Amino acid sequence: MSDAMDNTPAAGSDKKIIIIGIGGNGARIIRSFSHLPGSAVYDTAAIDTDRESLGISGAKSTIQAESDWTIKSGLGCGGDIMKGERAIARERSRITQMITGYDYIIVTGGLGGGTATGGIRTVASVAKGLAVPTLFLLTTPFSFESYTKRKNAEDCIGELLPITEALITLPNDLLFSTLPPDSPADEAFAKASEEMAASVFGAAEILRSRKLIGSDFAEFSAILQKRKTSCAIGIGRAGSDDGLDRCSLALERMLESPFLGGSARLESSNAVILTVTGGPDLQIDEMKRAIENASAILPQGVNLMTGTSINPDYAEQVQLSVLAVRYDQPPEAALPQQHGKSDSLWSQTVTSAPQKKQQADMVQDTFKLETISKGIFSKSAAVKYRDEDLDVPTFQRRGIAIDKGSTGK
Repeated sequence: MSDAMDNTPAAGSDKKIIIIGIGGNGARIIRSFSHLPGSAVYDTAAIDTDRESLGISGAKSTIQAESDWTIKSGLGCGGDIMKGERAIARERSRITQMITGYDYIIVTGGLGGGTATGGIRTVASVAKGLAVPTLFLLTTPFSFESYTKRKNAEDCIGELLPITEALITLPNDLLFSTLPPDSPADEAFAKASEEMAASVFGAAEILRSRKLIGSDFAEFSAILQKRKTSCAIGIGRAGSDDGLDRCSLALERMLESPFLGGSARLESSNAVILTVTGGPDLQIDEMKRAIENASAILPQGVNLMTGTSINPDYAEQVQLSVLAVRYDQPPEAALPQQHGKSDSLWSQTVTSAPQKKQQADMVQDTFKLETISKGIFSKSAAVKYRDEDLDVPTFQRRGIAIDKGSTGK
């Protein structure tokens, strides 16, 4: 394992981090995030085309993007990706003003709908232009949602990968492991927002921790960009009133996080980022024990990055945040083809007599290169280079005769 733990707890971090929720799902995540203990140290923002969702988001700053600027109804874009893209693109200057001056940005939302799927590329472009390290933490639709939504989410992820430094997608279907089969759909979506808010907070604590500041974000993003990856996030929290060993209890709850997938996911990880968040009462020995207990689950040789974060709102509480990364195995290399004469009779290509005759009769077609006038542009000013009219095809202005070759007939 690499990257030894920094054993000295830090008194927080002076890094400015903003959490941005985009779309209706992003606004709900921001609302749940704002109710978490310790979230007050982060700035929050929401961007949506629906005025009502922005009103209940509880974000410190909001941008209402009109899907139809001629009507300005504020009713959203109705799942239309093109409307969402145009609406967010028109707010590019306001988005630039919103995120200027921050050290890190976390963008969250649910893919598949109109506003987030269509507009998140604009947010990514603005962040990249300002050279602000940005983490995208997004959910993909439930399997029971429409094929169109799932396809839109997949296409959006493919377009985001080349322009983002760190992109993590979490499937909502992971929540089925913690929800009863008879749970109402509204409860499932609400649970998804709550768990996603906790995951966003855990990711923010990873960036805010003492180990992952400054140039270490490059290592953080390098882990995600090294090759195609699949990621999982786990959050576990416990207090002094839960028992004597609050760190062990926090570890158990972290392993039960629906977006993590249990200890089996950690055991199969190639890289792990682990952060311990506590209050001023966090002791070095219990922090060290928490890291060691979590490390015992990891496979040998895993790339481990650890950090600590002190948050005044976490008095008598401790939280473990983990990001588990698994690299997709590259496809097996295809066997090289053998060239030249083969010893096997079955590998030789035999051409029959009818095939030979058919090949002899085949004639390659040629383009019909005809002299065509410039039509209505005949009286327009010519585009010339070295006294040659570039509007006239090369073969025509230079009088080149096209050799069509011999057909043998």
